[in-house]
Amino acid sequence: MRRTMKHAATQVVFNDFSGGLNVMSEGDLIAPNEIQTCQNFWFLGHQRSLTARGGLSKPLVKFQGSILGTFYDIDSNTFLVFLTSGSIFRVASLTQPPEPIGTLTGRLRPVCTKFQNRIWIASGGKLQFYNFTAQVQTASNAPVCDIVFQRAARLCAAMTGTDRILLSAVGDGTRWKTDDNDASTGAWIDIGYGDSGDMIAVVPLANDLLIFKNNGMVYQLTGDRDVSIWAVYRVATETDALGRSCAQAVGNDVVFISRQGMKTMAATMDYGNIAQGDIGEKWNILLTSRLYDPALFHLRRRKLLLIRPTAKRDVLIAYNYAVGAATMLRFSVPVTCMEETIDGVVLASGNAIYELSERYLKDGDTPIVFRLKLKDLVSNEKILVRSVDADMAAMQAGEVSVEIDTMKLTMPSNCRRKVCCNHSTAKVQTVLHSSFPFQVKHLILEVADL
Repeated sequence: MRRTMKHAATQVVFNDFSGGLNVMSEGDLIAPNEIQTCQNFWFLGHQRSLTARGGLSKPLVKFQGSILGTFYDIDSNTFLVFLTSGSIFRVASLTQPPEPIGTLTGRLRPVCTKFQNRIWIASGGKLQFYNFTAQVQTASNAPVCDIVFQRAARLCAAMTGTDRILLSAVGDGTRWKTDDNDASTGAWIDIGYGDSGDMIAVVPLANDLLIFKNNGMVYQLTGDRDVSIWAVYRVATETDALGRSCAQAVGNDVVFISRQGMKTMAATMDYGNIAQGDIGEKWNILLTSRLYDPALFHLRRRKLLLIRPTAKRDVLIAYNYAVGAATMLRFSVPVTCMEETIDGVVLASGNAIYELSERYLKDGDTPIVFRLKLKDLVSNEKILVRSVDADMAAMQAGEVSVEIDTMKLTMPSNCRRKVCCNHSTAKVQTVLHSSFPFQVKHLILEVADL
């Protein structure tokens, strides 16, 4: 903060928050566009302005048991829900009763993929598929797996705790038998055999695959339709990647959760082709301090990666990879899964499905607490705050509390207001909070050194 002469006033303007959360530095050392606390706001798409998240509807679809996982296929607008009991339901609409379509062969949270106009389901038992018309089916010679994906016109399956990836026949996900005299039949490949690690995740990167192991090693699988020329290279060690849901393909990169924080694997033109990097330097402590059973939910059209770091599932980190900034979301219910559909975002919790939308001002009947803590202001002497000028935007009228240390002001959530004051303090700590969604267009503090 520049000072000209004693008691001369200067203006401190807060109108750019595109730096997002920074909890790794002291409050007075963060950048002017960073925030110490950012609860229930997020960055949507390429917008660099903070937007208040929507609220949750009351339960729209209920089941006779807890939800284990969900899957949404945007091409067919198909939404599948899997229960801990093993039951599988198709939800055609949030206003219609769910349709039972089968039972899982395994007990793990399913991993699904689209291949040959079918949805393939891997849950730790035999591989299953759903063809949109009949019940979920199981191929007679299907492999036991909990990872499934498609590559080079083949369906690929793997089981965590092993080294092997199984490949179906070309163009047929129901044929898995191998024949050395027929290159179009099933095949298999071992990844890092003998390295004392087991697969935990397989994620596409450009035209290759990245295979994560529980010993921290990451392998790159390269090759085209000809399986005989596939090659496996070790591209990283000591990554500390964690859990079946630890990695996601995001654009041209792979983002993954490790015990060290959020990391990326990216294709490069340098020697080795794959580079490892960090993306959560400013907020990794929120991820690593209580890391347990983490999960990632990718809202692609919103450019958001939602990170659930702990088994306490009501808190998510919302990382916008287009802006490169993160915020924090806190819900009134534990989050099992989130899916981005054609119509919006749905959230699964307990035995129910909810809609997340700006139409709702609360999480059901529970008020949402929107909270921002801005950069602290310090000086060699005490600071005198002479005025506070707040300009807010909102869809409806409401109140926003602006707290500067012990001084509390009430500002409107949908217009501008300036308050003159005479508040002295050793450190200016500014907090904004409300139960109404709001957007800060600017907050201007007129301050002077005493």
